Amino acid sequence: MKFILDMPPKPQSRPRFTRFGRPYDDPRMKAWRNNCQLLIANQYMGQPILEGALRAKLRFYIKPPQYISKIKKNQQALLDEIIPVGKKPDIDNYEKALYDSMSGIVFQDDGQIALHDVGKFYSLNPRIEVEIEVMKPLSI
Repeated sequence: MKFILDMPPKPQSRPRFTRFGRPYDDPRMKAWRNNCQLLIANQYMGQPILEGALRAKLRFYIKPPQYISKIKKNQQALLDEIIPVGKKPDIDNYEKALYDSMSGIVFQDDGQIALHDVGKFYSLNPRIEVEIEVMKPLSI
């Protein structure tokens, strides 16, 4: 199953706490997750929740900073979407935010992910590409 989320990726934010020590979600992260869940549900509509071990291939395309997009030699590479992002935020934070949004829609729990291939690249068209499938048992 493949789908594309036409929205800029957002890393999972750290939990926030009130002055009394009670945790709460960052309102911007909550809004992003709600929008992401809506896009996932629209594309995944009518399909069963996946069960068993899963393989996920994720590609996060992030808007480049201006210093990269202004350099002439980088312009074609940006169009080809081949410049990897080697800076913060960490890739696992992007992954966590997406998996949390997919839970209950595509699969029951992100603990089902047994194998994942994840990348983050600069692109002039920020988006998230997802490919997820049920793994077959390995034969020895």
